[in-house]
Amino acid sequence: MCANPSSSGKPVSGTKEWSAHSVNCCKGCSHNCLYDYARAIALRFKRTTPEEWSREVVIEREVRKRRRRLDGVIMFPSTHDITPGNLWACRIVLRKLLEEGNKVLIVSKPHLSCVQALCEELAKHKSQVLFRFTIGVMDEALRIFWEPGAPCFPERLACLRHAFEAGYRTSVSAEPLLEPWDVRALVKAVCPFVTHSIWIGKANQLRQRTGWILPPDHPEILRLLSWQTDEKVRRIYELFRNDPLVKWKDSYKKVIGIQRPDEAGLDV
Repeated sequence: MCANPSSSGKPVSGTKEWSAHSVNCCKGCSHNCLYDYARAIALRFKRTTPEEWSREVVIEREVRKRRRRLDGVIMFPSTHDITPGNLWACRIVLRKLLEEGNKVLIVSKPHLSCVQALCEELAKHKSQVLFRFTIGVMDEALRIFWEPGAPCFPERLACLRHAFEAGYRTSVSAEPLLEPWDVRALVKAVCPFVTHSIWIGKANQLRQRTGWILPPDHPEILRLLSWQTDEKVRRIYELFRNDPLVKWKDSYKKVIGIQRPDEAGLDV
């Protein structure tokens, strides 16, 4: 894989840890995750309101756009998700990217109907695709609070299994990890259907990203922050330090002392 150096020479973070490029075709996201960085940025600069953000809108020029071959992995999407409402547009964009020979990392809090459709449609490009499903919580009450419009854990696990059994490369992102006390159960549940990696990371800039709707001392914010202390990060690291499937996002690397790459898209 070709990777692009960070323009600043500093360690990469966020989407650049996984990919050299990002592609999107929608504004807003019906999943309404409270910690969503894209929504926080849009709200900060008054580009949207909480109500508008939840009504995802397809950007038709991005769907019509001609795609070309790029060096390095492309992450799709990065500022919205793939949902039943925008699946038609996502399918077109993905098909264009893959037909040009690109390698694509498909990241989603997945809906089973969407994953079934994508696995069927993209079958001839299977070697170019890596699915990475966000599964950071098993507890349904926590999922409803933090990710109110997103699929529940059983559906996400069914999506992972479906992609795995369809012969695709599969991975999981537990960033943010929303219930650290049960992380072993989560890893055990997803592990049989993962071929590539399981990523663990914090909920980053939690107060800033939720400030538009939650007070900084909201009990759920305080509880999640209490689970993300350096001491507890190190405990989780010790649980999985010898597991070859488990990888650590930048927020964990900084605490643990793992070298942070300064090239985009290395996925390490």
